[in-house]
Amino acid sequence: MVRKPLICFLIVINAVSGSYDWHGGWFPYTPEAGVDNNPVATIRQNMYDPEHGVVMGVKNRQCDDAKTNLQIDWDFNPVNHTCFVLNRRQFFAPRSDIHPLHSQDYIPKAYSAPHKCMSEPINYNVIVPTFGTHRPLWAKYGEYVFLPRQRWVHNLEHGAVVMLYHPCADQNEVNFLRKLVKNCLYRHVITPYNLLSAERPLALVTWGHRLEMSKVAPEIVVDFIRKHALKGPEQTARDGQYDLMLKDHSGIVSDLKDRELCKEIVE
Repeated sequence: MVRKPLICFLIVINAVSGSYDWHGGWFPYTPEAGVDNNPVATIRQNMYDPEHGVVMGVKNRQCDDAKTNLQIDWDFNPVNHTCFVLNRRQFFAPRSDIHPLHSQDYIPKAYSAPHKCMSEPINYNVIVPTFGTHRPLWAKYGEYVFLPRQRWVHNLEHGAVVMLYHPCADQNEVNFLRKLVKNCLYRHVITPYNLLSAERPLALVTWGHRLEMSKVAPEIVVDFIRKHALKGPEQTARDGQYDLMLKDHSGIVSDLKDRELCKEIVE
């Protein structure tokens, strides 16, 4: 099968602060808001971290042990990972005339994403977040039956590539994208995500960047991964602690630190 070349469009979203007559976006919230809508919960002194509010990677039942109160992020509803659309082929068919869309969130270097305990919900004001408040314990790398975004946003901070696909997306396209991602790097997360549109039911996410697609263009996918993977503000290859619904743990591609991205893929 010959794949027609696709054009990737880029949207840059600026979110910088300035004087009070600024009419653009504010980061991470407007001055009028006064406080973050995801404030860090009060925690014990031994869990305090001056940068994130809550120390990362430490299991604590009162805050986050990757097992307690998980329903606050996901109610275990199968709608999150199951397609219930009868005519999925009509609405989710891959289309060569719908080009990949690359959008970027400008994240100031001084920004530090808060960690929030499992006693409080985390909300996002965008469909596909590329940064933001997240849980102290990140996900183990690999493919999941379903993984809540409150977990994989933390993986983004560590430089991971997150592959998202709508449960109704064309299975051949999902398999193709999955194979590319798994052959590019160890530090990846793959999960269904039913908030993606029928127009572009496939997505790759890194810290500050998202690529949404109707049809997989391998050269665009590989270029995106090589340019934007491993660019999170916290560079650690240490595996996560959360593994609920993990069905395929990541394998090493080049080495544990992914020093050579997509090394076996010839463009």
